Amino acid sequence: MGLAVPRFGATVELAVADELEIVPNPDDEPWWDDAGDLVDQVDCYGYLTVPQLLAASIRTFADVASFEASAPGSDAGPMLAGFRSTRFRLTYHTSIPRQVGLGGSSALVIATLRCLAEFTGLDLPPEILPSIALRVETEQLNLTAGLQGRVVQTYGGLMAMNFGETTTDARFGVSHGEYHPVDSGSLPALFLAYRSSAARPSDRFHRVLRRRYEDGDSTIRELLHQLAAMALEGEAALRWNDGDRFAELLGENMRLRRQLGPVPDEQIELIDLAVACEAPATFAGSGGAIVGAYADDDHLARLKTALGSVDAVVVAL
Repeated sequence: MGLAVPRFGATVELAVADELEIVPNPDDEPWWDDAGDLVDQVDCYGYLTVPQLLAASIRTFADVASFEASAPGSDAGPMLAGFRSTRFRLTYHTSIPRQVGLGGSSALVIATLRCLAEFTGLDLPPEILPSIALRVETEQLNLTAGLQGRVVQTYGGLMAMNFGETTTDARFGVSHGEYHPVDSGSLPALFLAYRSSAARPSDRFHRVLRRRYEDGDSTIRELLHQLAAMALEGEAALRWNDGDRFAELLGENMRLRRQLGPVPDEQIELIDLAVACEAPATFAGSGGAIVGAYADDDHLARLKTALGSVDAVVVAL
């Protein structure tokens, strides 16, 4: 299951131009005080820049446009059929903290693909969009990632996802799982906490996990099966208006997550501080962000004080 966070978002705007252009945001341009600063920033954020991410999105969309335009019986319009000769300018803005597990990169990819689809008149079904967005990062940028965040960013709200059985879309040649919205009214009060200094590219963790899974690691496979079963139990708890059980499952989820592989101390510290405040919590993704449950405003204030002691930002969801 996954929940969209309305507080944060990413936007991409497209305008017809005389040449194809991706306009860098001045705040995203790299700068370093010295070699040590460069090392620290690369360790936290990796080498990928937002213009590279948008360029990879355009490259993937070019394949989609070509595939659609050449399909038998295609009614592709001139903009889609002639996509490779189009010229436009992309500008972007994001308020999503970088590399803390909140899907900042995939949000920009989703926004870019939506822009390009509207620009060319291509109808991209919502169940297909996350799979195409995933291709941007796995095929063009050689990153290891999954569909969960991309599904939530496509649909919004609280989403349940089943990746156990996939369906291949003949029109676009990509596979997708089963996705459906869940009423969030039974959720307990939730908080999100993130710590920029704990940022790490999620690809590093996912790559090791994927390799161990594909190598047949029985421990990893069993843990992932347990996590999948826990997601189903969480959905059932919400269906029965049992927010307390859902909160307990957050803590149980973290117990399993700790066993998947080594996690930086800066990220574990956030969990430990939340648990010390009697707030069950787990990772929001694979970076320096956690999500947990709290009882009331006083409890939330305690969490803000405790997590704020390590420069973490805490917001109510």
